[in-house]
Amino acid sequence: MSPTPDARPTGPAAFDPSGTASGRADAPPALAALSGRLDGDILLPGDAGWDDARAAWNLAVDQHPAAVVLPRSVRDLRQVIVAAREDGLGVTVQPRGHGASDSLSGRILVRTTAFDEITVNVVGRYARVGAGVPWGTLLNRLDGSGLVALAGSNPDVSVAGYLLSGGHSWFSRWKGLAAHSIRAVELLDATGVLRRVSRDTDPELLWALRGAAGLFGVVTALEIDLFSAPDLFGGKLLFPAESAEVVFGAATDVLLDAPPELSLMLGLINMPDIEQVPELLRGRSFTQVDAVFVGSVEAGQALLAPLHTIAPVIADLTRPFPIGQLGEVSGEPQEPSATLDWSRSVTDLDPATMAGLVAAFRTASYAGLTMLQLRPLGGLIGDPTVGEDGVAGHLDTGYLLFAAAILPPGAPIPAPADRHLLFQPLEDTLQGVGVPRTVPSFLAAGQDLSAAFAPDVLKRLAALKRTVDPENLFRSNRPLPEEDG
Repeated sequence: MSPTPDARPTGPAAFDPSGTASGRADAPPALAALSGRLDGDILLPGDAGWDDARAAWNLAVDQHPAAVVLPRSVRDLRQVIVAAREDGLGVTVQPRGHGASDSLSGRILVRTTAFDEITVNVVGRYARVGAGVPWGTLLNRLDGSGLVALAGSNPDVSVAGYLLSGGHSWFSRWKGLAAHSIRAVELLDATGVLRRVSRDTDPELLWALRGAAGLFGVVTALEIDLFSAPDLFGGKLLFPAESAEVVFGAATDVLLDAPPELSLMLGLINMPDIEQVPELLRGRSFTQVDAVFVGSVEAGQALLAPLHTIAPVIADLTRPFPIGQLGEVSGEPQEPSATLDWSRSVTDLDPATMAGLVAAFRTASYAGLTMLQLRPLGGLIGDPTVGEDGVAGHLDTGYLLFAAAILPPGAPIPAPADRHLLFQPLEDTLQGVGVPRTVPSFLAAGQDLSAAFAPDVLKRLAALKRTVDPENLFRSNRPLPEEDG
């Protein structure tokens, strides 16, 4: 798949290759010659725009690749593979900067933002999506179709990066982890062959790409399933921070009898005292329940009604909405920031453990913890028959937990070895109930796939890696552990 003819990358695309080339004299020879062979752009250390080009979305991850390439075609990608092999470099793909994990030393960083094709087949209920397309763009295209894709909470994340990393979607209780909605993948492999990977052509590779991509090649496009959802209802309920235990308990009770079409995200959040936050919320702490329901307004309101009686509701932002506004439910930041994060699966949360987590969050808040999320699972997320054809599999645990500290601009970033200290109160609370595994898309910077998959799964991935990419040319943002890769 080639990008549309008029597509241009964003961000570093403003760089003019003829303007500044101060880093090219010191570049490896194949990289130094690459700019004359590309339709797209290449930036090297010292070039104008270099710092913006190399930056991750999470500014706490300081990336220093050998080069950043913004390809415009599959031909460009083949040239990158040739240059990487000649110079002894690896290749790592980050469409929009999300999912960054380490320094990228000795690697070419590829931004696939120009691969922006979207084709929606309403009758067949599937879409073809280029590797650079963000969720917000695809969901806007689906407005009015009565169809949804298995999107997450942030519209800035690329469709490809999210789905290829497992993806816990707003619709996962209803349809399973998002990776399983991948029908086919167009993948440029280490030999320069553009392959269509599907259940018919290569079921083993498709299994791996449904949750552990980045190890096997450069993805240029996906074909994904769409699902009928003519009515959507949801939004955010805000409660006082001190009501967290009772709100979390009531929300858990709601889901016990709720259909899988209802998903909830429970949270505690400390709003920063900055102008970008509405004055009503600025500098305050809240308990929140974010909800998405596939169904009518009346049915959705009835399901959430018990939450209105257990604590004062500061704000009720629930409403019917089109799929293009899904990202407004959580209202997550879409601008880059320095963030420290953590996640775990939990088998179950009894009232005592729930209260312990709330207390641990309050303790860690004094050290800078910004938010704690509890994502109740269940439904088809835990159905092994749904996940058997993809490495993302199924989650038979009860909750997915996520916590983060969003650092103020200019604040010092803790050394990687010290970052776990911020989350230690949460870890201590979960002794005996926490599961040290999570969905790959929730892995924190520096974690490898051993934090997401069991040892037998890692061995299966490693064996496939040796077959598909024996030179280890492609280096994932979420690598295999060293003994397996």
